[in-house]
Amino acid sequence: MSEPGKKFFHTLSLRYLVFAGILLAVLLLAGLAGFIVYHGSLQKKADEAQMIYKDLLDFRSLLHMVDQQSRTAPENPEVIQEISRNTKLLHFRLSNLQTRAEKLRMKELTSWMNSRQKMLGTMLAESERKKGTGDAVIPMIALELDDVVFQTAIEVRQAGQRVYDTVQQFFFVVLSLLIAIIIFAGWLIVSNYRQTVMPLNQLADKLRLLNEELPESFHDTAEEVKKDIRPDEFSKDVNQITDSIVRFCQNIEVKNKKLDELFIKDEKTNLYNYRHFKDHLIVDVARAKRFDEKVSIAMIDIDRFKAYNDANGHVAGDIVLEKMARIIREECRESDIPARFGGEEFAVLFSRTDSRKAIEIVERLRSVIEAEPFYHEKELPDGQLTVSAGIATCPDDAADWYSLINNADKALYRAKNTGRNRVVHFRELADQNGNH
Repeated sequence: MSEPGKKFFHTLSLRYLVFAGILLAVLLLAGLAGFIVYHGSLQKKADEAQMIYKDLLDFRSLLHMVDQQSRTAPENPEVIQEISRNTKLLHFRLSNLQTRAEKLRMKELTSWMNSRQKMLGTMLAESERKKGTGDAVIPMIALELDDVVFQTAIEVRQAGQRVYDTVQQFFFVVLSLLIAIIIFAGWLIVSNYRQTVMPLNQLADKLRLLNEELPESFHDTAEEVKKDIRPDEFSKDVNQITDSIVRFCQNIEVKNKKLDELFIKDEKTNLYNYRHFKDHLIVDVARAKRFDEKVSIAMIDIDRFKAYNDANGHVAGDIVLEKMARIIREECRESDIPARFGGEEFAVLFSRTDSRKAIEIVERLRSVIEAEPFYHEKELPDGQLTVSAGIATCPDDAADWYSLINNADKALYRAKNTGRNRVVHFRELADQNGNH
């Protein structure tokens, strides 16, 4: 079977099969009704042709009687009168036969009757004028009538044969259709078993074999189900069950991610917490050392935040923290890990990022914060809220994650001591120490 055919049969469902069965039953009833009407029409034509044949035989008998009368006493007035009455009767019967033959579309018979009816009309007119009895006309008509009766008998036999053949053809079609339905139903049962029962057993076995540890196994479960249960191989019902299982696993995974976010996010700033930051930092430093890559971190601290808190209260301070965190999230890339390190101090992990790019990002962040208006910041000694930042890069500035944090913190301390609102890289400290 071709691929389009396979896809069509694979999409069959019980609902479509019910609709197909109803449609087939309607078609069968319509076909039966059509056959009954058509068979009745053929039977009616055959019966009518049979009646015409019988009337032709009666017409031939009457014609022979008129011929005998015209031969026995052609000069007898009473005989001539009897012949005239019989001729009228012949004319009437021939006219009636012609009308019925026209309805049955018996063209040859109709044409012959039309011409002979004119002859009988002429013969009737002569007999009424007592000019003759049609001695030559009647024998000729009688002779032709034998051939007409013979041809009509053939047509009657053919009409009856058509009725019989139609019945045979109808029963042959019905029998063929029933055999096709039985074969299709058997195939459908086997196919449904292969596409429903067997896949369900396979799916159940697969789910039993999959990792049952939570929540990490949900993603693997969904992926394995999607990989092993292909939509083009099984029925629509099995595919719906498979999709439901996949969606169930995906929904649980999404909810687990939300729970993870609650576990790894800082509640006040919605940045990552120190635990999540440290876990990623350890992994990124190990990867950087293995693949000869760069990884940078930035330690960021709000300048004079204690003085701001003392002057405006902790509620205003929390608003500043939230606003600072939003700016940090917006200025960082998707691959970066911004976190709240503690108090008013933040940290950002830049994976696969050298010192130059890290300085560029943090310097832009510092400028945005400097330009951002904050509530009551004018009351501070410098008249605005700013941040200082220290940056360190692995493996240039440190060989492990712990040293990387310490060196970035040292750079931050230098930025604080040299005027605040600055970004200092640990390399600057090393250069100054080398110069000394």
